[in-house]
Amino acid sequence: MTDKKGFILLANVPSYSVVQSSRALHIFSELKKEFKDIYLIMQSSDIEKVEIDNLIQVKPLVDIDGKFSLLKGMLYRLQLTLFAFKFAITHHRDFAILRGYDSIMILLLLKLIGVKVYSDFHGRYDLELAQRGKHLRSFFVKFIDKMTLKFSDRLIVVSEGIEAQIENYKNKCILIPNGVDIRKIDDARGQNVQLDFKQYKKIVGFVGNWESFMNVEDICQAADYLPDVLFVIVGEGYNASKLINRHHDKGNVIFAGRRPQKEALAIMHKFDICILPYDKIDAHSSYPGFFSSRKTKEYIAAGKPIIVADVIGKESFLIPGYSCVLYESRNPRDLADKIAEMFANPSLLTSVGKNNFEMRTKFTWEYLIQNSGIIEDIRRNN
Repeated sequence: MTDKKGFILLANVPSYSVVQSSRALHIFSELKKEFKDIYLIMQSSDIEKVEIDNLIQVKPLVDIDGKFSLLKGMLYRLQLTLFAFKFAITHHRDFAILRGYDSIMILLLLKLIGVKVYSDFHGRYDLELAQRGKHLRSFFVKFIDKMTLKFSDRLIVVSEGIEAQIENYKNKCILIPNGVDIRKIDDARGQNVQLDFKQYKKIVGFVGNWESFMNVEDICQAADYLPDVLFVIVGEGYNASKLINRHHDKGNVIFAGRRPQKEALAIMHKFDICILPYDKIDAHSSYPGFFSSRKTKEYIAAGKPIIVADVIGKESFLIPGYSCVLYESRNPRDLADKIAEMFANPSLLTSVGKNNFEMRTKFTWEYLIQNSGIIEDIRRNN
């Protein structure tokens, strides 16, 4: 059987510290074990060097930073589209994996030349935009997503909840949740951490660059009820500056900011409890099993007890009393009570962490790719 030839395209710089880039890098690495003639096409970077075979980095013709960055970003995506289209023709590609509503042009061009297109679809982004009051942009994203869903040969989805959002296209869906690299998590254990924990004996925290469906405010306000507990927030995200301005003067709250992946994981290992503050009023929270956060798998792989907001969209594998404890979203007092209850019950704290650690191998990238069916699907004829 002739080996299939393909490529993965993402308009981001290669980095294991950024979820989108990390996902592309890991999927590429796993598929390359099965398909030797596969390439990863991304934006070039002078900051973080990623050394892997078959990585093509396309340098923007015009520096994207500075004035008119939005326009220059659009021009770069056009440049990347033309590069990928030429690459697909000259190198006789059989399949391509794309991500983002801004990849619609290359999707349509690839369909014209018979390339099998897999779109890595991460949910109805138009709903999030509408919720934030960006209705015009939401309208255009919704239109583009409809075309993406219609013309893609397959749709890679990260959760059952996203599949439920696009039920009419269920026959196209391949489930590949976000995974983790256990080796990196284990290597970060015991690393020196450049952070002052102020001699607190009890530490809880959150790691990740959060989106609007994470209500980190719950964590900050819960600190008011537990002065003997240190709350550490690693990363930045939606409305981060406002959040920091409101809570930066609290003695038991630390905003550690963005950190390289290894440093962020090392800080996470210091936590006694990890928190997932999903927001119950976010539109995504109403879809069963919608969320598939990388941070959740990192908490599990590190064997950390988890307290998660009790929303319908939380990960379906989080079982109350076994792998997590629930709290009421947008109720900081309830979150504080659950933290206090866990610290007051060491056997529960230990057992939940142990249960999570024992199931961590189910969330490695190798396990997820091998059990997704994508390898067999690529090998089939178009």
